[in-house]
Amino acid sequence: MNDWEASYIAGIIDGEGTITLSRLHASEHRRPCITIASTDIELLIYIQSLTGGTLINKKNYKPGLHKNSFSLNIK
Repeated sequence: MNDWEASYIAGIIDGEGTITLSRLHASEHRRPCITIASTDIELLIYIQSLTGGTLINKKNYKPGLHKNSFSLNIK
């Protein structure tokens, strides 16, 4: 990853993402988890190609009012 790509991802996380510490099991230590939510799937696919992670399609309960939204989880 180039410096400009890392800076771009940092800006996206700052504006659209969250960083949390979580654990999957009670006996584990906490680890950082980054989540970025967006309606622009191309952006999330690009970030996923650089960082890995899991892309999730969120349920749209009112398609006439809202765009489809997606979430990228990086653990």
